[in-house]
Amino acid sequence: MKNKLRAIIVLLCVAGAVPAAVPTLDNAARTLGVDTISSLEFEARGHYYQFGQAPAPELPWPAFEVDGYVATFDFARGAVHAKYHRVQVQEPGRLRPASAQTMDQFARDGVTWNLTPAPTPIPTNLAERMAEIWASPQGFIKAARAHAAMLRANRDGIAVSFQIDRARYEGLVNAAGEVVYVRTMMDSNVLGDTPIEWRYSNYRDFGGVNFPTRIVRRVAELPWYELDVNAVRINTAAEFAIPQSIAANPAPTVTRVDATELAPGLWFLGGSTHNSVVVEQQSGVVIIEAPLDEERSDAVLAKVRELVPAKPIVAVINTHAHFDHAGGLRTYAAAGIPVISHARNVKFYQRAWKRPRTLNPDRLALSRRAPKFRSFTTKLALADRKHPIEIHAIEGSGHNDAFALVYLPADKVLVEADAWTPLAADTVPPAAVNPLWTNLGDNIVRLNLAVERIAPLHGAIQTYADFKTAIGSR
Repeated sequence: MKNKLRAIIVLLCVAGAVPAAVPTLDNAARTLGVDTISSLEFEARGHYYQFGQAPAPELPWPAFEVDGYVATFDFARGAVHAKYHRVQVQEPGRLRPASAQTMDQFARDGVTWNLTPAPTPIPTNLAERMAEIWASPQGFIKAARAHAAMLRANRDGIAVSFQIDRARYEGLVNAAGEVVYVRTMMDSNVLGDTPIEWRYSNYRDFGGVNFPTRIVRRVAELPWYELDVNAVRINTAAEFAIPQSIAANPAPTVTRVDATELAPGLWFLGGSTHNSVVVEQQSGVVIIEAPLDEERSDAVLAKVRELVPAKPIVAVINTHAHFDHAGGLRTYAAAGIPVISHARNVKFYQRAWKRPRTLNPDRLALSRRAPKFRSFTTKLALADRKHPIEIHAIEGSGHNDAFALVYLPADKVLVEADAWTPLAADTVPPAAVNPLWTNLGDNIVRLNLAVERIAPLHGAIQTYADFKTAIGSR
């Protein structure tokens, strides 16, 4: 492999395309101590930005302050572990609940999970977590040497590119043998092919190993991590096992759909982490929320056709653009079903859904069908003799600025996502009431909604009395 890479450099130099002093991967390996490193661990602090959870579709991901960040890259075993404490930044003018969490994240042997504190599978994060290993400075050089990297010289150093399975990595090594940046792609149900970039700067010697003191990671061209490194250790990684519960079920199904009839022609669909609601109107069926991904949408659509086989699905209502609540929308669009959402969300989807989808082409990408949208800004009514539907913008929520609730006035049922997530029965209520909950209560009063039941899109059906108890109101 080393001889092959040297030969590439020699041929380019002979052709006059490359200066004779161009850096090589061997030079980078010496600079970074690659051949003596089987694992690397660094400590840092800085900021994290939560991908897919922007407070408005046109705003950056929300920020968290991060301390105690420790990332361990086990190159020999192809494993990664990251643990850190994060506290959400309270932006001026946006009232959020206080949020402080310790994140404990693992990946190895094609499996990813978090400790929450019990092991919880996170299969959708596999590509991103494995990229953390091979996009690190030492990992990048190791992977380049092992995967027949192509080298191309430029005035800033040498551009390096290679493929690991379906993931393509590109990076720049400067004349000092330092990795300046690494880029790759991951798939997103909302954004399609999504670029990730790591930028490394201010290298220094940490006890015999050169490593950057500044790491900036961007995703979809927005900040994701901004870390200042204060310690580095090599060859200290201890092997960790895949928890038995994760090994037995590394990718839990999202296809289970449990239907609960709330009234004739009205169903609550659970069975997963995210729920939907089905409303049968005279002209056809309306589905409220298309969360997660295409697999979940297929399962929900199959259940709807089972419940209401004789009527077409005429619309899907989307509460907001957070990716866990919007990831299944494209499946409906591929079937020609109009998507109803706030006007700001519609503009975002129209732009985002045009992005390339080469990593994981979904049904909409393969169909080349133009999606249909229907938008609103404050209110949209879907008239019906038996089950009329009202869609209202939620005002003043710290969660999202293009946020909707759905009210069924004939049934006195409110459908909402994230504005109130009922606590599990054995959970101690917070000392301070979540401001998102009180905001939902304020909106119910403002809109003069005669709510009797709430169908949360996380959790189980609740009474309005349950909600008033949660917010401390009688």
